[in-house]
Amino acid sequence: MSKVKGSLRYLVKLEQWICCVFLVIMLAVCFGAVVMRYVFSKPLVWSEEIILTILIWFGFLCISIGAYGDTHIAIEGVYNLFPSAVRRACDILRNLLLTVFGCLMVYFGWQVFKINLMKRLPATHLSQGVQYFPIVFGGILTALYSAVNLLEYLIRNQEKNEEEGHE
Repeated sequence: MSKVKGSLRYLVKLEQWICCVFLVIMLAVCFGAVVMRYVFSKPLVWSEEIILTILIWFGFLCISIGAYGDTHIAIEGVYNLFPSAVRRACDILRNLLLTVFGCLMVYFGWQVFKINLMKRLPATHLSQGVQYFPIVFGGILTALYSAVNLLEYLIRNQEKNEEEGHE
């Protein structure tokens, strides 16, 4: 399982680089829009659409990166009070629910994507699908990473049970 997780690490690194590029683009477009509006009195009519679209992609990529690293928000204070067996069960349940959530994102995101595919954004004339496809893409990655984490917890749990049985 660690080989699978290791190979997915390259995909996550790519996602992180893409997110960095997205941040730079958003900052540059936002800065350019402010300068054009307030210095030259010539606003960039397309800047908000571009920033919003990139922000949507950025957000869903970050969700999947969090799923890979198993770093989504948890109530650590309460979690740490539980015995190790309950913590393992919570870890398994969390990753199971996150995998299901990722699959639901794919299913329902695809429905919304298809509905909006032929509609156009007013300023850039891009398909509105470009703003809805990140739900599908992020859902696929989130489900994949969470499923790998879930299998990792299950394998570790089984190995731990086998070790306890041999003692």
